[in-house]
Amino acid sequence: MNTKKLFQKFIGYRPAQTDLPFKITKETDKPIYDVREDKPPEPTPKVFSEIEANMNYIKVRFDVPKNNDVVLRDICLNGGTKAFIVFYDGMCDGTSINDGVIKALLELPVFNGIDKRYSSDMILEKLLVHNQIQMTDDFDSLIDDVNFGCCALFVDGINQGYSIDVKDWPHRSVEKPETEQSIYGPQEAFAEMLRGNSAQVRKILKTEKLICEKTVLGNISKTRGVIMYISDIANKDLVDEVRRRLDGISMDFVISVEEVALMMEENPYMITGHILATERPDRVARALSEGRVALILNGSPRALIFPSNIYEMTHVASDAYMRVDFANLSRMIRMAAMAISVLLPGLFLAITMFHQEMLPTYLLYAISASRQNVPFPSVVELLLMDFSFEMIREASIRMPGPIGSVLGIVGGLILGQAAVSAKIVSPIMIIIIAITGIGSFATPDYSLGWSYRILKYVFIFLSAAFGFFGIALGMFIYSMMLASSKSFGIPFLSPIPGNKDLKSTVFVSPIWKMEKRPSYLRPKKVRKEDKISKKWKMGK
Repeated sequence: MNTKKLFQKFIGYRPAQTDLPFKITKETDKPIYDVREDKPPEPTPKVFSEIEANMNYIKVRFDVPKNNDVVLRDICLNGGTKAFIVFYDGMCDGTSINDGVIKALLELPVFNGIDKRYSSDMILEKLLVHNQIQMTDDFDSLIDDVNFGCCALFVDGINQGYSIDVKDWPHRSVEKPETEQSIYGPQEAFAEMLRGNSAQVRKILKTEKLICEKTVLGNISKTRGVIMYISDIANKDLVDEVRRRLDGISMDFVISVEEVALMMEENPYMITGHILATERPDRVARALSEGRVALILNGSPRALIFPSNIYEMTHVASDAYMRVDFANLSRMIRMAAMAISVLLPGLFLAITMFHQEMLPTYLLYAISASRQNVPFPSVVELLLMDFSFEMIREASIRMPGPIGSVLGIVGGLILGQAAVSAKIVSPIMIIIIAITGIGSFATPDYSLGWSYRILKYVFIFLSAAFGFFGIALGMFIYSMMLASSKSFGIPFLSPIPGNKDLKSTVFVSPIWKMEKRPSYLRPKKVRKEDKISKKWKMGK
């Protein structure tokens, strides 16, 4: 086969084949697929009227008595009517079950005067004194509620079951934020309880327009969550798109919002993530007030915010609570630190290997003298020390708190001093790695920090191969990738493409000048402040 045919085979255009040849399989007596073997899924039975049938079905579904923590409690109501409850030991509040369910059913002598039997409405309205009860005839719904920490009640002669909310599983209390610490503003973070997290947001946004729409993820885990948005502010198309992507996730187990973010991203191979995760309720509340949508999952101490852009990932919560000049200085230092963490090693290699004329003469002499006895090239020296620094960082994260901090400081000092003394690396390289590491710690978003750590190595190799041209080429390609990507239909570099809403994007604007919500979100209400919000000055 010549070169032309090889080129046409692998690169050239070939039209689709429309007339496929008909082939007969060798095993003609055995069909490949027989539709008659297809059996439709058996429908889930509804709640029976007979108490024995309900008991037997529950025992089969929960694998009783093999399942040791499933509690089945028989109850005999006044008048001889039999009933039973089922719940998980350790996931329910025993006091609520004793006082609000069992004691209420045993003590209240309520009868139907016609047939001396309890009716479904009578159980719901007169016997059960608990505040959250749902009545249904669907076994799957009742079993899902029991798996979520509820208690299910079945009564003889009633083809309905009762789901009673008595959840009380072990959980953390509200604590201070770990990764998004701030001196100013609220000092509360999300925990693992779904209702506790949504309540923290409702505590800030006291409006009935705040919608908590139920969602369930995971075919087996059945992880419950809520889609939060303000109905009279958020764009309906944005809410529908978030709902569509969540409904389109088909997984057996969903544990955290980070897994959901990986399933909802439009470009999962993009270096920079497109969905913002936060552990601060005040940041979620501020995003909702702008017209965004949030997702909170049970068991996850972080919430997702849709959509997001590259600028918001560089912001911190304290920017909104500080004076403008303080916040702008903090943001400029943070931006410079992030740029240093990505570009400084590459710039150092490019200057020392290709563009020595840019250095002052005495500085060039000092760098050359410090590297005189180093046996490795600059690239190997840089990669060796940077990889050692990354190993110390990873080890300190996974060690216990006091030991981890000591390991990071002592390990870095001992390793750097020993490497310089052994003439493996030069002192200037230790300084470059140290400044780069300090700059990486200033990145506010943890996932963005990982992105910049990967980009750092990309720029190292580009600068080692092409100098400043390689760095410029890398920045151009990365900028084009960011400009071409979207987050839920919104450009990831918004609001730069439209050149609008630049207030508080790069620099912090005074709060009394932030009168409108971001236009790229297309909110239902554009203005969030009066044109003159400081009305007390009008009387002067």
